Amino acid sequence: MHQSFINHRGYRYATVSIVAVFISALAYLLDRPRVPASGGTWLGYTLGTIAALLVLFLSLFGIRKRAFYSRIGTAVGWLSAHVYLGLAAIIVATLHTGLQFGANIHTLGYVLMWVVTLSGCWGMYAYLRYPALMSRHRGNRRHKELLAEISSLDELSREMATTSGRILALVDDSIRRTDLGSNRFWRQLRGKDRSCLLLTGESALRPARLLPNPGNRLLIEKLAELHVATPDDHTRKTIQRLLEHAGQKAVLLNRLRAETRLAAMLRLWLVIHVPACCALLAALCAHVTIVFLYW
Repeated sequence: MHQSFINHRGYRYATVSIVAVFISALAYLLDRPRVPASGGTWLGYTLGTIAALLVLFLSLFGIRKRAFYSRIGTAVGWLSAHVYLGLAAIIVATLHTGLQFGANIHTLGYVLMWVVTLSGCWGMYAYLRYPALMSRHRGNRRHKELLAEISSLDELSREMATTSGRILALVDDSIRRTDLGSNRFWRQLRGKDRSCLLLTGESALRPARLLPNPGNRLLIEKLAELHVATPDDHTRKTIQRLLEHAGQKAVLLNRLRAETRLAAMLRLWLVIHVPACCALLAALCAHVTIVFLYW
């Protein structure tokens, strides 16, 4: 059977997490403190210590992931432990609080723990789902191959469009203003096509206009108008081939944009998870310090 982080070593860490949660929940249900359940009882301190140690252990995964030559376990094993023990930690931490919350650093740490846990769950889902979708959108081709195919279509279109200055101007401008994607993360995440096309002015009353050309739609529309209005058979055949190339390029651009957006969504959880994890460690240190100094 294929060993992934989900079923690593026969669900070893899933079993450990279930046992830990079961024992913690049983102790919580059987405990009869003289005061309302909270982090200040003997059980609250015990569960809090366990949760804190789990958080510290989970934070080591980022270090182990980058230690390529480390022999302390496998990367898959660490990931499996990170996922299952992370889910166990949030339950243990909830029992530690005794459901006593307020406007303080302790509740802030608990909220941050939920943010880290939920963003981690999103990351697990993203890594299980999006890589296969990205490959499917690319048609099992690499990103560079899509760009090379788009570039090849552009060169062929330019060569064919030289028969007419007006057609060449349309094709050349659409190529220059094609949006192949941005390096900015939030633009990649939105996946909006910002391609444009400059239409030359037909008269003083209708000057040149820069209009949106998402998916080559405006270019295809203008080429189709020229195809209908052109009496010359040779030019009509050229425009027909240009229309085919524009349609093929639109398909490739959609695939490229979808792949880029999925890649951005694959990184989105890290934008939340890593800063929240750092904030959680800071809140945890403050929480422990305040408890031992003032309680």
